Amino acid sequence: MKLTRPAALLLALALALAACAPAPQPLPQRSLPPKGTPLRLAVATDLHFISPSLVREGEAFTAAYAYGDGKQINYIPELLEVLVQELLEDPPDALLLTGDLTLNGERESHLELAQRLLPLRQAGIPVLVIPGNHDISNAFSSGYNRDKLYDVRSVTWQEFGEIYQNCGYGEATSRDTASLSYRYPLSQDLWLLMVDTNLYDREGARSIPQNAGALSPETLRWIEEQLQEARRQGAEGITATHHNLLSHSERLQEGYTLDNAEEMLALCQDYGVRLNLSGHVHIQDIAGAQLDGQPFYDIATSSYAVYTNQYGLLDYRPGESITYRTKEADVEGWAARTGSADPQLLDFEDYSYQFFYDISYERSYVNLVMAQLNKDADLEFMAQTMAILNPAYFSGYAAQLREEVRASEHYAMWKKHSGFAPIGYINSMLAPRELDPRQLTISLQ
Repeated sequence: MKLTRPAALLLALALALAACAPAPQPLPQRSLPPKGTPLRLAVATDLHFISPSLVREGEAFTAAYAYGDGKQINYIPELLEVLVQELLEDPPDALLLTGDLTLNGERESHLELAQRLLPLRQAGIPVLVIPGNHDISNAFSSGYNRDKLYDVRSVTWQEFGEIYQNCGYGEATSRDTASLSYRYPLSQDLWLLMVDTNLYDREGARSIPQNAGALSPETLRWIEEQLQEARRQGAEGITATHHNLLSHSERLQEGYTLDNAEEMLALCQDYGVRLNLSGHVHIQDIAGAQLDGQPFYDIATSSYAVYTNQYGLLDYRPGESITYRTKEADVEGWAARTGSADPQLLDFEDYSYQFFYDISYERSYVNLVMAQLNKDADLEFMAQTMAILNPAYFSGYAAQLREEVRASEHYAMWKKHSGFAPIGYINSMLAPRELDPRQLTISLQ
């Protein structure tokens, strides 16, 4: 076929650019650390990243974050850059991302996220991902064009594994054929099972994301096979899931705790698994249980897109202990170093708190109006209680406010109108926790 002149020129230009472009650099080969090697892992979840290429600022995008559930998707590209830079400056032995990588499974968001994570891989830091319930075959996959939404492609489960070949799937030593679960040895001592707990159409049909999660019999068999092999090799096994294996709130169980968690916990009991790392619920919390006399913990790291924009750091000392603590992203320091003129980035801690406070206040106020309380109810006063507690609860600091809130006039107003107002959620946030939500030490001796 003879090319027209414009087409020939475009082809020549494309070939010239390709000839000038640097060849892709091979990623560093990783050798498995020997037995006795301490490891440090970083854990983040629920990024809800959306590619800036899908956003033209306007009413549609403003509504998506300003009237949402507290996710700061308006600053998620900057938050992701801060995370990458902090890990490059103080490298962990791996970064785990436990699902809801994207806002609503947009293919362009997945592609760009994988590209933005590439500097970590090039620095020799393994990046290990699993999908969340928002990430695959999502019917809500959209772009934002000023005052309108428009439909964009999502990804199938096969495409997800292809896009994240450099983020776990290409280096897995075993992959489940029934899900996007895989095995990744972090060292000769420690094996990680990244377990896909989500419900989506394996044929690729788009649907409304299901909040709930469950493991198929095939995937449960695969998990048991991996734990059996870990035992034969003398390796410690830990798991990572999007959904929780233990409940983290009386009010947030259905749709958050895995539907058949008992079957997964039975495997953890049989093979001595002490720890699962999860997300999904967006709150920072640590839940514990006794499995046949042995302590087991599910650590739900809070959404990185929500105040206080934190991630977890896990230190593993073979035969001794596993410790976990949270670390808040230093957005202000990054903004100052990069010469940002954005006042909200330069004062991000206050901005992030106020953002979540305002959303919590508005949503609570609307719910109280709809409850049609008595005329003597001070709705603004009551809404302030929710606005004060929500940021603290989601970031794991609610215990510091418990006594102050319970002694306040705000809380007295909630109790007075408890027949109509949703005080159960307030009380669940104020309930004492057996474990510190932000730090834990597990003895392996």
